[in-house]
Amino acid sequence: MGLGAVLVIGAKSQEVARDGGHSSELPRTDSEDFLDVPLECVEVVGRSLLERMIERLIAIDVEHISVLVEAKSSAVAPSFRHSPEKVKVRVVADMAVAIEEQLAGYTQSGIGHSFITAANTYTETDLLDLFCFHREARQPVTRTFDRDGCLDLWVVDCAKAQPSELVILKKNVDQTGAPRYFIREYVNRLLHPRDVRRLAADILRRNCETGASGKQVRPGVWIDDGGEVHRRARIVAPAYVGCASKVKADALITRFSDIERNCCVDSGTVIEDSSILANTTIGICLDLCHSIASGNKLWNLQRDVAVEIVDPKVMRFTTAARKLAVHRSERIQATEEAAKPEMPQRWQIENNTIQE
Repeated sequence: MGLGAVLVIGAKSQEVARDGGHSSELPRTDSEDFLDVPLECVEVVGRSLLERMIERLIAIDVEHISVLVEAKSSAVAPSFRHSPEKVKVRVVADMAVAIEEQLAGYTQSGIGHSFITAANTYTETDLLDLFCFHREARQPVTRTFDRDGCLDLWVVDCAKAQPSELVILKKNVDQTGAPRYFIREYVNRLLHPRDVRRLAADILRRNCETGASGKQVRPGVWIDDGGEVHRRARIVAPAYVGCASKVKADALITRFSDIERNCCVDSGTVIEDSSILANTTIGICLDLCHSIASGNKLWNLQRDVAVEIVDPKVMRFTTAARKLAVHRSERIQATEEAAKPEMPQRWQIENNTIQE
C-alpha cells in the first residue's frame, strides 16, 4: 500500500517551542499582522518552508500530497517555484473534518498510511525511518517529538486512526500510550518572525540539509534567476540574492543576509544579518541590521519591535506587489459580496414603496 501526506496551513497546535530554555511563542496574530501571510508560505532563501517539506516528501515517493488551508488563511494561496503534479491544495472551513475526510479518501484509493504535519513544522529527520518505526509499532498513530517537546508531525494508519487521535488542533495534547518517535536532526518550529531569520541563517551557514535556491556564483554567495548585483556593490558571504532582485551601486550585503525575490536594495544601503522578504524595496543610504523587512513593515529582532514606515522613499512594496495586493483585495471583496444574502425585492404602489 502507498504513502500519502496531509500538510496543514493555518490551524496549528499552540505548543511552546523553546530556544535555549526560553519560550519563543508569541501570539500568532502578531506574525499575521506583520506579514499578512502564514509564515510557512513565506519564501526563505528562495523557497518557502511548505515547499521544502513537499520536496522531502516527494523524495521518498509519497504518492499523494494534500495541502489543506484553513479558510481564514486563504487570502494568499501558497505558491510554488515548480508545481508538482502530486500536490493538491484545498481550502477548508473545518480542519479536523477535512483531515478525517482526506484519510478516508486515501483509504479508498489504496493508500494505507499517511504523514500529517503542520506546514510550519520543519524537520530533517529520515521520514522513511519514521514510517518504518510506525509500521513496526502496529499502532494507529505515531507522533514525533524532540528535546523541546512534541512536534506537529504524525504518521497514521488511514483506516484505523480515529478523529480523537488527530490532535493537530488541540493544545498540549498527546496520545496516551501511542508510540513516540524521537527526532535528533534539525527542527524549526516556525512560530515567530525570528524563526524565519533563524532558518535563513541556518541555511546560509549550512547548519541544515536544505539549501539555497539559485546558483552559487562564488563560495557562500547565491544569486537566483534574474538577480542583478551592480559591479560596485559588495556582498560578504554567506548571502543570497533572489529572483529578479537588484542590488544597486555601493550597497553592502553582509553575512547571513537574504534578499528574496523581486526586491531592490538601493545605492549606499547596508543590509546586515537581515532578511528582506519578497517584493520589498529598501531606499537609498540606509543601515538595516538584525531585522526582517516586508514592504513598508520592519521587525527589529534585537528590540523585538515592529514598525510601519510611512515614507515610501525609505521602504515600500514594489509596484508588482501593490498591483497584486489591489487585485487580491478586489477578489476578496467580490467573494464577500457574492456571499451576502440577496436584498429583499421592493415593489411600488403609486408613491408608496413596499418591501417584502
